Amino acid sequence: MRPIPRLPRAAALAASLLLLAPRPASAEDTVRIAQGVSALSFLPIWAARALNTFAGQGLSASAMVVPGGDAAALAALDAGDIDLAAVGSETVLRADAKGQPFEIVYALMSKVTLQLVVSPAVLERAGVKPGDPLDKRLGALKGATVGVAAVGGTQDAAARWLAAKGGLNPKTDIKVAQIGNPLALQAALDNKQIDAFVLSPPEGFLAEKSGAGKIIASLGDDFPQLNHQPYLVLVAKKPIDDQKAALFVKTARALQAASDRVIKEPAATAAAIQKQFFPKAAPEAITAAINAMSSGVADGGKLDASGFANLLASAKEIGTDFGKDFDAKTAENDLWTDRFVDEAGAKSSKQK
Repeated sequence: MRPIPRLPRAAALAASLLLLAPRPASAEDTVRIAQGVSALSFLPIWAARALNTFAGQGLSASAMVVPGGDAAALAALDAGDIDLAAVGSETVLRADAKGQPFEIVYALMSKVTLQLVVSPAVLERAGVKPGDPLDKRLGALKGATVGVAAVGGTQDAAARWLAAKGGLNPKTDIKVAQIGNPLALQAALDNKQIDAFVLSPPEGFLAEKSGAGKIIASLGDDFPQLNHQPYLVLVAKKPIDDQKAALFVKTARALQAASDRVIKEPAATAAAIQKQFFPKAAPEAITAAINAMSSGVADGGKLDASGFANLLASAKEIGTDFGKDFDAKTAENDLWTDRFVDEAGAKSSKQK
């Protein structure tokens, strides 16, 4: 078994990019959460922090984005520096395949949030409009250069999968260029260095606002299999003792309360998130992103075997190799568990 590299405790915390200072509370009433990336698609965490739904559960929360992405967040979890890691589900499956002691305890986003954005020039060249049938829209990628954060990464795999869905050869009919982060990808599209990218909201909205691109596919909305699976998750380290279990139930209730506000009061929630965490962002961009992703938090963190089966099936179709074969049902209460979400939801229902 190859262990996950440990981050020094001081480095993992001091180097964090975002920190929500805990309100006065005892140590056992503080939940420590680390995100692998600062993406708005971790929506329940942003909403819970902005609306402070943690306080309603007698909790304070420290939340951070650790340098180094999902691997660094899992390393901090393994080292005991945090209680929960907010990461992509595929990262957890790869870690489990290596024998690492992690368990998924909450679905932060239950659909794939990626959107395919292409330049107007590509659409015009292909004679395609955003309202055309999906396969025709995806066929517009023929000959396009798609910008990605890393060659061989998630965006690369998603772009090639979408090309195949459009009847194209995913290896030869599109080109992939390594550009970098979302800001770099937006600039590359603006400057016509690339023809398309695959990113989560609000990047598609921003490209449409600038006139540089058009959203022609939203993966979680256009493909049913991608509309019900644990895309972004909260992960705990096993074994989980009674004290941690109680903490996770309270955390789940706080996230469920925030998600309920996202559904019922999207504009107000977006305003709270924008004001506290993204003051330089256009308010309408945050609102548009929340509207695009809100259905992915409607289940209140629910995890089930059918969602995991969808995750495994879509990963196989895209060509992802985790290094181990998984079975969604037999992985219950080992790789994933719904017991904290169930307990949290049961009490929430009684409180209503």
